[in-house]
Amino acid sequence: MLDQDDTAGPEGQEAAAGNARSAGYSSPSIVARRHRILDETRRMIGEVGLTNLSMDDVAKRANVAKRTLYNAFQSKEHLVASAISKYMEAYERKIHYSKEDATLDWMLERLVIVARRNLEIRNYTRALMNIYHLAEVDPEIRQAIHDIAAHSHEPWIRRLAAKRQLQPWVDPDDLTSMLVRYRYATAHAWTEGEIPDENMVVEVVRGFLTVMAGATRGAARKEIVDALNTLDQHPLLKEHFAGMRKKKG
Repeated sequence: MLDQDDTAGPEGQEAAAGNARSAGYSSPSIVARRHRILDETRRMIGEVGLTNLSMDDVAKRANVAKRTLYNAFQSKEHLVASAISKYMEAYERKIHYSKEDATLDWMLERLVIVARRNLEIRNYTRALMNIYHLAEVDPEIRQAIHDIAAHSHEPWIRRLAAKRQLQPWVDPDDLTSMLVRYRYATAHAWTEGEIPDENMVVEVVRGFLTVMAGATRGAARKEIVDALNTLDQHPLLKEHFAGMRKKKG
C-alpha cells in the first residue's frame, strides 16, 4: 500500500513534522521514508539511467505516493541530485584515511580508494558519467556530480595555494574543475571499455599527478615529481602495477 503522507521539503520541515505527528507518524518515520526514497532512486539510476528514470517508478519502488516525491523534492532533477549527494556523503563517512589531511599522501590515498570503489560499482559509475556528460542535463544534477570529485581534491589545492606553491598562472578554482573533468573523462573511458580494469587505478593517479606537476612549483612540485618517478613502488599501487605487468605477460 502506498504511503499517502505529503512530506514537505526542507523549507517546510517544521510543518511536515507537525502533519506527521497529527497523522500518527513520528519524525524518525519521515526521515526513514526520505532515506528509502533516495536509496531507491540511487539504485534505479544505476539500473535504468537518468533518461528512463520516472517519478512513477520511483514512487512504486519506494512505496510512496508520487505527490509525496514532488512535495519533498519538487522535481526529478532535485530528487536525482539529492540521491547522488546522499550516497556519496554516506560512502565518505565510512572511509577512514590514515594520512594527514590536505597533503600529497592524503590525496594519493583518496584517489586509490575511490578508484578501487568505482571498480566495484561499474554500472553506477557508468550511469553517473553518462549523466554528467549529457549536453542537456540539468545544472543542479551536474553540479551534484561535479562536487563529488571536487570536494575530494579541493582541500589540497587550497592548501597549496595558501603556501604559494601553485604556478602564478593557476587559479585554484579553475584547477579544481580541470581535475574533475580529467577524472570524469577517465572514469567514462573506463566504463566504456577503453581503459582495462587493471590499468584504471594507476591511470587515474598518474594522470592526476601529471596535471598537478604542471600546476605547481617549488617543494610541492618536487614532491609530486618524485612521487611520479617512484609510483610503481608506492604501497597502495604496487599490486596494481603488478596486475598491469601480468596482463602484458
